[in-house]
Amino acid sequence: MLLDDQNAVVFGASGAIASQVARRLAGEGAVVWLSVRRGEAVKQLAEEISESGGKAYVQEVDALSPETVEAYLETIAATGSVDIVFNGIGGAPAELGYPARALDQDVDAFLLPMRTIVGSQFLTASGAARHMSQRGTGSIITISAGLSTLSVPHMAGISAACAAVEAMTRSLAAEFGSSGIRVNCVRSSAMPETRTIRESRAGHSRLGTEPTSGSNALGRPLTVNDTAGAVTFLASSLAAGLCGQVIAL
Repeated sequence: MLLDDQNAVVFGASGAIASQVARRLAGEGAVVWLSVRRGEAVKQLAEEISESGGKAYVQEVDALSPETVEAYLETIAATGSVDIVFNGIGGAPAELGYPARALDQDVDAFLLPMRTIVGSQFLTASGAARHMSQRGTGSIITISAGLSTLSVPHMAGISAACAAVEAMTRSLAAEFGSSGIRVNCVRSSAMPETRTIRESRAGHSRLGTEPTSGSNALGRPLTVNDTAGAVTFLASSLAAGLCGQVIAL
């Protein structure tokens, strides 16, 4: 298997994308460490992985707390290593203030996705790099969305956050790459099965607009499993030559 006995840390593991990433990583032999704000949310996922022959551990972690993230990664490093980190933390559209008319938003509402998504991505990536650099190897995978390149109304805050994640990924890759740490980003297009897309579309409908979906060469909607597969590839040695890349799905 591609990831035998590697420690894979999955932040935001209760989400649709991160939970499927955890399944795929475990299926390739990784020991998965499932981080969520409330542990009850992923106990069933951990049991599912264990019943399939994998290893999974659950921990409640506030990924916006530097001290909590560092203590969590220290605990995992004490078992051997921190090999893979994927952060799938997001939030329901209503929690992150979108879709919304820019003229109706104050700056705090606009910055909410930046603080939540970009802030947590920075903390988990930089925290992981401290441990990975000691061993000279590791894979950090961030996630953004097609909003980083599309022109979609009423999505200013979340669009800015997606673009910021991609720019941050490239900068961290340039900083950590020489230490053997690969930092890459998966940019997903809309996945209709997720709650985020359903609620976003409902919000646009209330505002009387339709989001621009953009072209799709596959001719079909992207799935959560498609995204999880790309993350698993980037986590593995098959992607040893990829660093600082934004993989558009």
